Parts: sequence; structure tokens; C-alpha cells
Amino acid sequence: MSQHDAYKGKRVVVTGAASGIGQQTTEFLLAAGAKVIALDRNAPALKVDQYISIDFTKPESITAAVKEIDGEIDVLLNIAGVPGTVDPDVVMRVNVLGLRMLTELLINRIRLGGSITHVASIAGAQWAANLDEVKRLLETPDYESGVDWVKDHPMDGKRAYDFSKECVVVMAKQQGQWLRERGIRVNTVSPGPVQTPILKDFRESVGPLLDLVTRETGRDATATDIARVILFLSDPTLEWLNATDVQVDGGFMSGLVGGWVKLN
Repeated sequence: MSQHDAYKGKRVVVTGAASGIGQQTTEFLLAAGAKVIALDRNAPALKVDQYISIDFTKPESITAAVKEIDGEIDVLLNIAGVPGTVDPDVVMRVNVLGLRMLTELLINRIRLGGSITHVASIAGAQWAANLDEVKRLLETPDYESGVDWVKDHPMDGKRAYDFSKECVVVMAKQQGQWLRERGIRVNTVSPGPVQTPILKDFRESVGPLLDLVTRETGRDATATDIARVILFLSDPTLEWLNATDVQVDGGFMSGLVGGWVKLN
């Protein structure tokens, strides 16, 4: 019996399904008998129920993708993301504004008892310290006003990535509060370094801190490590875990808080 049997027959939208964590999550879902609707710029190698091409840097692409999804869904997994080595504007469009727009367009399609899980990062762990700025971006009413806000608040690639993940954590907390009345849970998974095709980009943008995480924890996470947590957190039977960020980093962040991991 599969540990993911709760997904049998469920309709699950997975963004970033063609590679890395998204691909592994999709593989687990298919094995569990879920009906997977894959959203990605590239077609997945796995035999999903539906593949829809999407470009999160273009709001019209997001609107078009949603129109191709028929009927209701049970789970939305926002796994797609880009590292801080790309243009900061692209980071914010993909990691925050596109994610938010897709989620808002699909909310009315999610069945009672459904769930949404966004993939954030331990890079977003300072969300509380930057809450005022995060809230200001999240208060923008739509994609284009969000783009305007980003233009008025220039950041380098690393800060854009960190800030984007802070926004995702806070967004989930906000969504989890108002969607709970509709029986929909919203949570985030925040990985540390993960063995995916873009890990080298993260090492380039984050620098020595990422090496410290790997050294302190003994290894980088695998896509399987993260996918298992995503599916646990999103399980339709897990009714009482909501508006929560789950750090999946081998205990690194807890070590910082506890004082047994030193930054220098």
C-alpha cells in the first residue's frame, strides 16, 4: 500500500513538473493514482494526464493556462521557481507574482478539503524581520501593479530571491487564514540546498552560506526528500496543519536558532 494513497483519483496541479522537485513530486503522485495536470515551460518526460505550457513572466500566459484546466481540482502544488542568478524582475515575476496570480485564478476551482502548497526556501526565513516591506508588495492588487512595485524597489539578484521567498511564506500565511473558512489549507515547504539542475545557480548567488548548510548537515537534500514532505503537507486527509512553513533543511535553521551552528 502506497504512503500516498490519499491522492488516488485526486486532481493535482503541479507547477515546475518537468524537472527537479516538481518532477519527483509528479512521479510520486502518478504512482499513487493521482490525475496530474502539469504546468511548466517545458513538457515533462512523465506521462501526466494533461500538460499545459506556461510562462510565469507573462500574465496572459497564466490566464491562458488556467482556461485549459477543466473542472475542479483537489490540490495545487506551486513548485516552479527560478534562482537569484537570473534578472531580479524575472525572479519576482516567477517566484511571487506569477505564483500569486495562478493561485488566485484557481482558488474557486479547489474542492472543499483541498490544499495548496507553495515551495519557498530557507532563504525566506527572515520574513518576520522584513514583514512591512513584504506586506506592501502583497497588498498590490494584481500582477501588473506588482511589477510596478518591483520596479520602484530595485534589488540585486540575491536579495530578490530572498525577498521573493519571504513573500511566498507570508502569502501562504495570509491565504491559509482566509481560505480555512472554505475548508482549504495553505502551507509552505522551505528547503535548504537540493540536488537539482539549478543547484549550481543557487551556490553562485548565495555563496558561502550554502556551503555552510551542506557542511553542517552532511549533505544536500535530494528531490525525493523534499517531494515527500510536499505530499505529506498537501495530503487531503491532513486537516489541521494550516498557514505553516515547514523547513526541510536537515536541521540547519534550528541549529542557528539554538546557537550550535555559527555563521562565522
